Amino acid sequence: MITVSQPSAIRGAELKDLVPVRTIGDLDWMVKESELITGMPGREFVVAGADRPAFHVQIDAVGYQIVRVDQDDASSTPMRATTRELANHTLGNALLCGLLYTTALH
Repeated sequence: MITVSQPSAIRGAELKDLVPVRTIGDLDWMVKESELITGMPGREFVVAGADRPAFHVQIDAVGYQIVRVDQDDASSTPMRATTRELANHTLGNALLCGLLYTTALH
C-alpha cells in the first residue's frame, strides 16, 4: 500500500527539469525504471497546470494503484485503475493532453 508521509518535492520542480510522459508505455516504463533503480515501489508524477497535483503510481496485477501525494484528505486514498479506466482519472487525462511529467533519475 502507498503511504503519504510528506508533501511531494516534484510539485516545486521546474517543468524544464522534468521528463515528459507521452504514452502509456512511457508511464509503465518509467514506473518500472524507478523501481529497478531505487528499489522502492512506484514513482511520482506531476500534472502541469495551476495547482500541479502530484501522484504516486505503482503497477500491480490489475493495473495501476494511484494516490495523490500532495494532499492529506480523501483524495489521498489509493485508487486502482485498469489501463482503460486510467483515461477517466486526472493522471490519464494529463497523459492524453501531454501534461504529465516525472523527475529524471540519475
